[in-house]
Amino acid sequence: MHRLVLAAAAFSLLASGAAAQELLADADKDGKITPKEYQDSRRTFLMRADSNKDGKITPQEWDRAAASTRMDLEERGVDHAGLVGKGGWFQAMDSNKDNAVTAAEIDAYTAVRFKAHDPNGDGVITRGEAAQLEKAAASKIK
Repeated sequence: MHRLVLAAAAFSLLASGAAAQELLADADKDGKITPKEYQDSRRTFLMRADSNKDGKITPQEWDRAAASTRMDLEERGVDHAGLVGKGGWFQAMDSNKDNAVTAAEIDAYTAVRFKAHDPNGDGVITRGEAAQLEKAAASKIK
């Protein structure tokens, strides 16, 4: 359960928790993540940081959401919770460098991330692929 919570904390942009993250995105629970499921999941989660609901996330909103997520995860005893929000996602997603992240920018960024998580390029991420990514990421954190 702790790994599922950590994976949901997408702010970290850590590769750790990849399997859990992928499984959370499996909207139809068929054991495979499509690009649309992945993007919808990431966008929905990340746009929760848009506290004033203007359709964009500012650095201040991002930092507040990341701090809240970090605190929640730390209270739950989740490993590496202190890294949430410190992985450079905001800067990476802000493709036009206007100091705000929109849903369209999230979608563009996560389209690229999806391809990186689909090593055999078949258009879906399976539980096995997600587990392999998680194992590789965990070895980088230790």
